[in-house]
Amino acid sequence: MRADISESSRLAGRALPSKRLLCCETLGWQSMLARTYRDPAVTDEFTTAPSSELTLVIALTGTMQIESRKGRSWYRANYRPGSAGLTAPGNVSVLRWKSTSAQPLESLHLHLPVDEYWAFDSLLLEDPLVAAAGKALKRALEEGAPEYYAESITQMLVAHLMYTANRKPAVEPLPIGRSGLDQVTEYMRTHLAEDIRLDELAAQVNVSKYHFLRMFTRATGQTPHRYLTDLRMARAVEMLRDNKKTVLQIAIACGYRSPGQFSAAFRRRYGVSPTEFRNFG
Repeated sequence: MRADISESSRLAGRALPSKRLLCCETLGWQSMLARTYRDPAVTDEFTTAPSSELTLVIALTGTMQIESRKGRSWYRANYRPGSAGLTAPGNVSVLRWKSTSAQPLESLHLHLPVDEYWAFDSLLLEDPLVAAAGKALKRALEEGAPEYYAESITQMLVAHLMYTANRKPAVEPLPIGRSGLDQVTEYMRTHLAEDIRLDELAAQVNVSKYHFLRMFTRATGQTPHRYLTDLRMARAVEMLRDNKKTVLQIAIACGYRSPGQFSAAFRRRYGVSPTEFRNFG
């Protein structure tokens, strides 16, 4: 575990629509960055700033409905005191929320130095130990606890979250399922002309992009990229045979940025250019 806090974490709070209340920097803490915020009752969509550390946000007071966008899809969770969210180092979140009670919203934001290989994102983490740590750290900030106290809680939290991350694959669904596969492939067909990203496909079945890659490949025998290329080539053949659109129009409709990029992909697949296929196919 690293023992320093990066400048990106210190600046991350500037992207928040919230008012800072307490901060550990006045206490000389070095092992973590801890701040409390008064959060607005309602927010418009905003994007968090990336941090080089693991960001752990723990709700302290109030209840709210929070939404996070992955690709084109929104995912929703209900927060109460003790509920938490995680953002892995280097990642950002697109969020919006609204309060569901009259009580003011307050939250604790922690930036914890970790080895990136195990860190994960989670919109909602309901964990009694994390909730208790949030209460303890708020009290520590109010009372001016020393660095050794912060360091001990940092080590405990990182060890606990690492253990949680290592357990995570065991509780994820293993097969993608026929309905999930149909949903993803239909999304590919519907958005064939667009630049489809792996995280957008994973969002269709609400899993991480790394887990989705494994599930999709296991279910189809192809990577998502190869499957998408097959769909694009099949669509291109149909449109070339129809003979009503130009090669440029077909390239754009099949998700390629230029006729040259499209022609190169088509030649790799069929051994001839799109024009040659149209003329002699």
